Amino acid sequence: MPSPRNRPRPLAESAAALVAGLFFLAVAASGDRLGAWRPALLIGLGLVLSLAVAALGRALLRGRRPAEVEDEAPPRLDPVVLAQAAEQQSAKAREYIEKIRDAARRQELQGELARLDEGRLATSGAGELDVVVFGTVSAGKTSLVNALLGREVGRTGAVMGTTREGENHVYTLEAAEGVVRLVDTPGLAEAGPGGAEREQDARRLAERADLLLFVVDHDLIRREYAALLELARLGKRSIVVLNKKDRFPDADLAAIRAKLRERLEGVVPADDVVTVAAAPRPLEVRERLGDGTSRTVFEIQEPDVQPLRDRIAAVLADEGPLLRLANLLLKTKNLGRDAESALGGERDRKCRELVDHYQWVTATTVFANPVPALNLVQGAAVQLDLIADLARVYDLNPSPVQLRALAAKLVQAMLKAGLAEAASSVVAGVFKRTPMTFVAAGAVQAVTMAYLARIAGEALAEYFREGESWGPGGVEGAVLRRFEANSRADFLQDFARQAFDRVLSRVWSRPAAPESRST
Repeated sequence: MPSPRNRPRPLAESAAALVAGLFFLAVAASGDRLGAWRPALLIGLGLVLSLAVAALGRALLRGRRPAEVEDEAPPRLDPVVLAQAAEQQSAKAREYIEKIRDAARRQELQGELARLDEGRLATSGAGELDVVVFGTVSAGKTSLVNALLGREVGRTGAVMGTTREGENHVYTLEAAEGVVRLVDTPGLAEAGPGGAEREQDARRLAERADLLLFVVDHDLIRREYAALLELARLGKRSIVVLNKKDRFPDADLAAIRAKLRERLEGVVPADDVVTVAAAPRPLEVRERLGDGTSRTVFEIQEPDVQPLRDRIAAVLADEGPLLRLANLLLKTKNLGRDAESALGGERDRKCRELVDHYQWVTATTVFANPVPALNLVQGAAVQLDLIADLARVYDLNPSPVQLRALAAKLVQAMLKAGLAEAASSVVAGVFKRTPMTFVAAGAVQAVTMAYLARIAGEALAEYFREGESWGPGGVEGAVLRRFEANSRADFLQDFARQAFDRVLSRVWSRPAAPESRST
């Protein structure tokens, strides 16, 4: 039940608005009986009425939101649902992986998927929790790892970027079943050679974490806040660790902690913002000697990280299995995307090879047997064999009727868009800027047909890649997009060079016909 102080009170605001309105109407209807006071009273009551109406509006808006929201606990994730979702993602990833032709890449992805499936199918309640220590350079990440482990396992120092790569350490929690694997990472905003690459390594490690310890030593700067939001959008569970608390007066520390909790509202729960001193500064004390004199000594202070230990233990006890399942789901999704990307890359490369092959076959055929005019059909700019081969790349097997229908639709779109004339003009313009203008009659026609075959092939590859959809503008839009993409000056110069090497140079290499001799 909602508490009385949280319950909306539109009734009180309604009463105030009603009273103010009645007084305003009474003064307005009084005529001249109030004399010179009447205008002032109308203005004053008008202001009061406006404020009352505004308050009523705010109360009504608050009343639309259920009062129970503030007192309800956030919905708990269901481990069964998470496991089922991970299984579905695994099946989807496996489908992509099995289609990859590169044996080495396919085996690599199959191994990763097998490890994820093994983790998902594990039945033991206790397990390992991958905790990645992440944050800006020199925020005290390695000191924090050392303090949690109770021994020095990582190098610390004033030099930016003492951690070069992810360093793994096993940390056993006594307060809950399970083992924490601590991973120290390079820092954000690291200067010097290789700093950007190490930051990317740190982000990749953070994305694979079950739990993230985001270490700061002050209020969040923009770069830290952006990184934390990015990881939160990925579903990363984070504990924000305000380190070096020994360097702040109590009032300043409380203010920084309150500011962090305010800025991270809705991103990180308030209980997950904890303060520690992983490597406190030595304490300066005066020591009295036996002879009555004194000297200054520095006493080493023990790390103060118990609040963080307690919080990690609580998270592991309360959410550990869910965190592992949620992270397995995320990792499986990412693996599926990697497999889909690898498969897409293979298919794109195969399509480019096919388009490249067919365009030069077209050019050679037309050059050897010129057609009477620039005819897309007679010039074989759209070949049924090309359509069939491109379809097979995407595991499709269209019938002969479907192949002819696709070819006809593509030819009609190219004619309607005027691509035959446009391509002829483009290719002729390229030849005018090259030293091969005189090679032979039909050369421009042959290369134009190759150029059109390329546009058609790329439009078809896009059609199959997008699930047999031409995209915006239909088939005509598809061919126009490919024409624009293939009309850049640098591409055309390279295309003309390839045409010369593959087709036109053969004219010069033919032996001359022997001259006839009179006897």
